[in-house]
Amino acid sequence: MGVIEWVRLAFSDNGQPSSSRVLTAASTLASIASLLFVVWKTHAMPDGMALTGLGAFASSPYAVNRASKMFGKDKDKDADTTVVVKTNL
Repeated sequence: MGVIEWVRLAFSDNGQPSSSRVLTAASTLASIASLLFVVWKTHAMPDGMALTGLGAFASSPYAVNRASKMFGKDKDKDADTTVVVKTNL
């Protein structure tokens, strides 16, 4: 398995792309960069509340996606429409 195949599988859910995974990856990278910048500038680790906030920021897109699936809020409101096809027999 190559790197490209691994990335494709990591960012899809049974063949369905997931924007929440991509957003989570981006926010995680932003959190890591900001944490490293703060540590580099201050030469000390931030307190627990700052780390908790960074963790919440990094995981929020995926957590919101999972919560919306859990409560059924990800369903399309127009999904109740059906298509009737009439055939002449």
